[in-house]
Amino acid sequence: MPAAAVAPTTKEIPYDYVAKFKLQGNAGNRVQDVINISTEGVFVAVAIGYSFIPAKLDIQPPVTIPLVADGLNGLIAQLGEQDQLVLSQALFVKACGIDFKYSIVDSGSGRELQNQPIHNIAGLGEANGKRPFRPLAKPMMFMPRSTIRIEIEEVSVGSIYRGAELYLVLHGYKILGYGTAP
Repeated sequence: MPAAAVAPTTKEIPYDYVAKFKLQGNAGNRVQDVINISTEGVFVAVAIGYSFIPAKLDIQPPVTIPLVADGLNGLIAQLGEQDQLVLSQALFVKACGIDFKYSIVDSGSGRELQNQPIHNIAGLGEANGKRPFRPLAKPMMFMPRSTIRIEIEEVSVGSIYRGAELYLVLHGYKILGYGTAP
């Protein structure tokens, strides 16, 4: 009597791959990062998200902030011109966030994941938490040793974006041992 075949076992573990971009604050500037899929097994991406960390501005706050009867407008009137510019930029970023276009290519297979760059609001939502993680239409499998090239084209302009960091995250899981040679 032949021995019963044992089904191969695989282990799935949650895993995220992150691409990091240092921005310049110039519209049209393009930056890239490459994610290398490990040799441990395939990576299955099920969602995509991003976050934005504005540049640290060298702001010297006034020693004391007087109470002003008419609130923010009175405070702004007491600030210097440079401080007003920085405050208005910070309020703008808080209200509007960041604008960029992105494209993703599976360099291992040459597969492009879209036909042209996508604006972040259309494809991902806003960094302030509105639709922070977008599920992919279909989970995507990336084989061991493959690479994912992500390119960002800056749209937002200003000093608040110079030196800012943008993170794009592929959320998913690894299937350890799957797709690897014995």
